[in-house]
Amino acid sequence: MGLFDNNRLIDLLSNYLKTQFEIIKLDVQEKLEELLARIFKFILIAFALGITSIFFLLGLANWMNEITHSLFIGYFAVAALALVISLILLLTMKKKEESLEESPEPMPEDLEDHE
Repeated sequence: MGLFDNNRLIDLLSNYLKTQFEIIKLDVQEKLEELLARIFKFILIAFALGITSIFFLLGLANWMNEITHSLFIGYFAVAALALVISLILLLTMKKKEESLEESPEPMPEDLEDHE
């Protein structure tokens, strides 16, 4: 028997690596659970806001129908308003995507060259 017991060292190293792997696995699982909880909350809030918006827009359309003494003008006006807002949002999103594609963030290697 020498100065070191190789079998014991291998067993300790093996157990250490298994423990580290389990810790990493638990960390990943925890992060995934947090992400799924955030996504679920976002979906619930988006659904609630969507339902609220629909009822608000229906009420606005009915109010406009009362004012104009028409059965359809309020609905057409609200639909046009929703279309304009959707187009504005779509165009701003496209502009943001194009600006991100044109000017990517500098990589760390690029930053080192300038110093």
